[in-house]
Amino acid sequence: MPSFPKQAANSLVTETSQYFVFFCRSVCSAILAKCLIINVLRLIIVILFFIAFLNITYTARHTWATIAKSRGIPVAVISEALGHASVSTTEGYLKRFEDDEIKRANKVIIDYIFGK
Repeated sequence: MPSFPKQAANSLVTETSQYFVFFCRSVCSAILAKCLIINVLRLIIVILFFIAFLNITYTARHTWATIAKSRGIPVAVISEALGHASVSTTEGYLKRFEDDEIKRANKVIIDYIFGK
């Protein structure tokens, strides 16, 4: 036979804690532990926003370089605009664009051959 009535056991299972639980020897150390946890969470949020910001700026630069290449702007000009020390760095950005162009050209030729 269970030691708790059904209603009491169900209320124990369904209730959730709404407060921080710290096992500290003094009130001061509990406050410090809570502040430390909050500061670590804030640091994590700042790091995540910083990573998102870097990703957005990287995407914008890559998009600008791709559009410039598709409009016929020379790679040397694009490289200088992006602030790269060498043209080979910029060519790394634009290699994917060239691969996409080759795939698109192949698709046009295959569609022509098979009459699609």
